[in-house]
Amino acid sequence: MSPLSLYINEGFLPMVDGSLVYHRGYGDRATRMNDTSPSLTTGPWVFTAAGQVVPSRSYPLNAPVPPYGRPAPLGPDPALQRHFLPRRAYWASSFPGRTLIAETGSTISILLHNTLSQPHEMLFHGAGSAGADVTSGPIASGQSTLLEFRAPVPGTYLFSDPGNQPVERTLGLYGGLVVIDPQNAWRLGPNGPEFERQWLWMCHDVVPNWARIASQGQTVDPRTTPPVPRYFTLNGFSGFQALALTTDVEFNRHREEDTLPSGYPRDTDVRNFSASPAPGAVRTGQLMRMLNAGIVNHQLHYHGNHVWTVRANGVDFPRSGGRVSAAGDVVLQQWEDTVQLQAGERKEAMLSVRRPPETVDAVWNARNEDWKYPMHCHAEPSQTAAGGLYPGGLMADWVLANGPVEPGLPGSTGDEAHHTFRSQVDFASDQPQEGSPSTEFPLRPDVSMHLDFFSRELTFPDGSSREVWSFQNETSGRQLPAPLVRMTEGEVFHGTVKPSKNVHTIHWHGIEPDPRNDGVGHTSFEVTGSYTYQWRPEPAQRGNPNKGSAGTYFYHCHVNTPLHVQMGMFGALIVDPPSDPARPTPTGTRRHSSEGPLYDIATETLIAPYSIDPRWHGLNHAAGLSGEDVGLNRFEPKHFYLLGASFLPAREAIASGPSPR
Repeated sequence: MSPLSLYINEGFLPMVDGSLVYHRGYGDRATRMNDTSPSLTTGPWVFTAAGQVVPSRSYPLNAPVPPYGRPAPLGPDPALQRHFLPRRAYWASSFPGRTLIAETGSTISILLHNTLSQPHEMLFHGAGSAGADVTSGPIASGQSTLLEFRAPVPGTYLFSDPGNQPVERTLGLYGGLVVIDPQNAWRLGPNGPEFERQWLWMCHDVVPNWARIASQGQTVDPRTTPPVPRYFTLNGFSGFQALALTTDVEFNRHREEDTLPSGYPRDTDVRNFSASPAPGAVRTGQLMRMLNAGIVNHQLHYHGNHVWTVRANGVDFPRSGGRVSAAGDVVLQQWEDTVQLQAGERKEAMLSVRRPPETVDAVWNARNEDWKYPMHCHAEPSQTAAGGLYPGGLMADWVLANGPVEPGLPGSTGDEAHHTFRSQVDFASDQPQEGSPSTEFPLRPDVSMHLDFFSRELTFPDGSSREVWSFQNETSGRQLPAPLVRMTEGEVFHGTVKPSKNVHTIHWHGIEPDPRNDGVGHTSFEVTGSYTYQWRPEPAQRGNPNKGSAGTYFYHCHVNTPLHVQMGMFGALIVDPPSDPARPTPTGTRRHSSEGPLYDIATETLIAPYSIDPRWHGLNHAAGLSGEDVGLNRFEPKHFYLLGASFLPAREAIASGPSPR
């Protein structure tokens, strides 16, 4: 087998705002720094067990590629209306640039050529025997080195240049290795969960001040020049580019195939991902491989569906007997709406691609179009694009596809063509807005609340006073955090937002309704008058981990999100389990969830960590919307608080201050 030749190159790449930033990377051909099209990314390439090195964006090599990344179903699910049966072991998956794919039994053979003036290296993290690293060792300028090793066990791996940690990786010398057992090509491993298709997401952070120093041939010292990430990417792109909303049709098609998940609704059961309801069909979701090649911790927050996390750093999570890792993560298979990815970490989770559980029946039964949901990092500065706003930065969309044209036939009814944009500024400043839209199929609410926007100067316990924006209801007064929203599983909830000033939305973080009631501008609308959000927390079923919404959540504005959340537009949301006559609770106690532990209601307390960067509190509502650098990629808090209050009657929120203006 001839080795794969890769070249350690340098050059300038355009960022989402058009700025050229110096990068280094592992390329497929030798290029120089002044090249107008530098080669700074690999393939993808596939190392086969038969000893071949095949250039291919998709795997398995002989499997059909779903058009635009959307795998058509085998047919309708006879057991569930408006649901479909995914094909078993049928569709290929597409992979982004910087990806190497290796079959178990293959030899990964790479001939590395260093075209730069300094020594460089290629290291595969944890890909050796017993989880050891595999490295080429430093390669001198103008020299070449052969790196060969046997493919490790199936999983997701990071490769990078470990030199001057973490500078070289941050400058762009990184990528992902995906190892797949060809005999179990639609499983995470021989005994792992089965999936319909898979996706690889590589997070990265771009630090222009480091890039400027390196481009001048100087060595970056991260101790004397602290990093200030300005661009945050997913599979190499940010904002409207990552969302496939550019005017470049071919570029958009590639992003839809390798970055933006899509699928038809199905009944996924986390207790058995391999359940086969019919020959050639399976009830399962899509595998999300998430890898953080950046230098900051990312929090990948999914709207529309939770994901079921099954592995971290090559270690399968148990289904019982979990533990807490040294980093503070819960090591246990579980539903998560936000997956924590520390720098260098990798995790795998199943995206269930199911009916959003808090959608009311009437809305679901009337659905006649695709439903689009965002995935974005919830470490808010990473949502900036050149110091701007959400939607920018590190993000993606995923689509819950509408039904096929005819039952059992592939193909979508199709939506209207995407509205495309020439720039991130065009996209960010052109979000759909509606004055006072109607709630579709309104039901009689069991719990309702009006949440009006207010602004005021608030005095905190340490004596500092800051401008705060938040929500108030009829009885709360103008306080922080915003009023508590509380209900019971199965109850219909109405939340009416009245911005009164500028535009706002409410996203119910962790609650999964239809897009219209999810409160995200670019997938529904921003509210200028008023709108009543409607959803119903999913009731639990005893012994079924797929059902139930009880827990602690929060709600917040999703317009210019980093700024508006920092300004105080958030509050707590609690969903309680209903009382169970078969398992009565003692007086004065409540269960956390249907099968959860009892606790003393009198001691129940809300605690919300909150910190303030005073500079942010001097910005205006639309700061960054026109592409100006307002510094939202830099969060430098000076004041730190624990907001909260006991839930006993007549107790106020912690923060208070002078009379409203």
